[in-house]
Amino acid sequence: MPAGRPLKLPKTIQEHDFSLLAKKEKHARTRIRLLGLDHLKKGKTARETAEFLCVHENSVKRWLKSFVDKGLEGLKERVGRGAKRKIPKNQEEAFRSSILELQTNRNGGRIRGSDVLKLMKEKLGIDCSLDTAYESLKRANFVWITSRSKHPNVDQEAQEEFKKKS
Repeated sequence: MPAGRPLKLPKTIQEHDFSLLAKKEKHARTRIRLLGLDHLKKGKTARETAEFLCVHENSVKRWLKSFVDKGLEGLKERVGRGAKRKIPKNQEEAFRSSILELQTNRNGGRIRGSDVLKLMKEKLGIDCSLDTAYESLKRANFVWITSRSKHPNVDQEAQEEFKKKS
């Protein structure tokens, strides 16, 4: 397969040491982009660079275009990818306090995911899935696996006496 023709590179590409920048970069995707531009700077074609980095040739061309348009900032990983949180930042503390309140109001019973779903719908107006409820608990630093709960009708004195005798 032919290697293709070299891309027309901007003059500003010579001003940067992409290899050194890649060594200092913490984010892996940005590091790969910097290495790709380093290969282009050394005279490799987009296809050769893509084969070496195990990416598509169009990706290499897109990195170069981003560099031309925005400079080094164009190569950095975009922030904010992924699903948006169901509970906004300004409601996180209210959610946390609601969970603690629900937990203290339960006499010995555990809070279940369905209880959290109900709380989110009633108090925060958020309709979501069970997975989202557990993810929200995780973000609020709650764990859904709890210690064994105490039955509401437990006789604490009888349990302590049993522990002493056994």
